[in-house]
Amino acid sequence: MTLPWRLWVLLLTVLAALTSAFGMQVGMAGAWWPIAGLWLAGGLASFGLSVWVAGCLMLLGVAMDFMSEAPIGAWPLALLAAYGVALVAWDRQPPIPVVGAEIIALIGGFIAASVALGVAGSIAGHTGFARGPLMADFLMTGLLYPLVRFVIVPASIRVARR
Repeated sequence: MTLPWRLWVLLLTVLAALTSAFGMQVGMAGAWWPIAGLWLAGGLASFGLSVWVAGCLMLLGVAMDFMSEAPIGAWPLALLAAYGVALVAWDRQPPIPVVGAEIIALIGGFIAASVALGVAGSIAGHTGFARGPLMADFLMTGLLYPLVRFVIVPASIRVARR
């Protein structure tokens, strides 16, 4: 992995953390706010397996745990689960269209993240964690993903993965 690629992933991780922090400000409780870490998990999986991406997702997840007062490890588990599902979707053997891989990565990532958050919440004793309010946030994340992926995934990768 080249240095510019690592810097790009780090910059995207910082932007995702800032986006998440902005959505968790006082007064934003009623607003639907996208979960930027899921954009990274779905979009960066198109590059293939990367320990650097997984590490950045874990750091972002820990930051999101502190921002949302979630059980420590819940968001890193959720983001890594979504990243794993997206990797499987992008591997696509036999080949499927790119749109199909993106839909599977996004919806499968939401399901994997929901299950991971539910498991982490149950273990920590927070029953009902990651249910009601997050569904609206997942919807907003999914609606904005087609626009955001043009920033996350460069044109050279989108063309090469067809």
